[in-house]
Amino acid sequence: MQYRLLQQQDLPALEGFLSAHTSSTMFLRSNLRAAGMGRRNNNRLSADYYGAVSETGDICAVIAHMQAGNILVQGGGDMVPDHALTELVAYCRNRLTGRIAGVLGPSKAAKKLHNAFDLPSEAFAVNHDETLYTLALDAVKPVVHPLGDSYQVEDAARMDRATLLRWMRQYEIEALNAEENLALDGRVASRVVNALEERCWWVLFVDGQPVALAGFNARLPEAVQLGPVWTPPAYRNMGYARFLVGRCLLAARARGVKQAVLFTNNPAARRAYEALGFAAIGTYCLSQLRQPVSIGDQCAGV
Repeated sequence: MQYRLLQQQDLPALEGFLSAHTSSTMFLRSNLRAAGMGRRNNNRLSADYYGAVSETGDICAVIAHMQAGNILVQGGGDMVPDHALTELVAYCRNRLTGRIAGVLGPSKAAKKLHNAFDLPSEAFAVNHDETLYTLALDAVKPVVHPLGDSYQVEDAARMDRATLLRWMRQYEIEALNAEENLALDGRVASRVVNALEERCWWVLFVDGQPVALAGFNARLPEAVQLGPVWTPPAYRNMGYARFLVGRCLLAARARGVKQAVLFTNNPAARRAYEALGFAAIGTYCLSQLRQPVSIGDQCAGV
């Protein structure tokens, strides 16, 4: 087994490996499709990809270090020896440069990276093992609501920009435990601009009032990953988010998308997604450091 930085000639093997684990590699596949291989300063989605490569050229574990600092990981699952990912983590521990902002991937694999890079729990703003769900979109049925005929689903660009920014700021604080500071404002503004450019967020209006937002944070021709989903506290427990998510999934199906995935640790959200037909298939680690750290620094001192 070889452990190395992947090159352009490895792209078919990389895509083949990731496509065999679609439910837990949506960020990896979507970013690779958008930005290709290799980190570039002007592309937040770009990454260096490292792999465990067999003698036949097959890839059985991947670690991607994003330009923005996140590390994305995918092991080979139950059918591949665990040592392949363990050795790949050790290889990357001594070769990655730059900074770490967070780690995302199947929980067991992500924990290997936490340990290898000495990332203690107190260094994280958020560090959740979330339930990973999948849904075949041919099973989606319209969500019926007594007043649904009067609801309007619109592109998020139709929403007042100041309200949208406020919603996403609240989302980051509640869902990701973000600290309220100027860095948060900049991150939210950038996220909103990117989402509006990509036309991947939608808003539910009731009587002209925006009441819920939903979108896709990773998209492929055959699959989408749901997120963020946000309802302001005043409009919760009214079925708005479930209605909006259902409409988004039906629209994706109409474009030929076959599968939707998501991860969450919110009990109310889990119930709503399960009612839509999502089935739990594992756990996914979402971890973000309070402050990015340079690789090699001791996070305990941050």
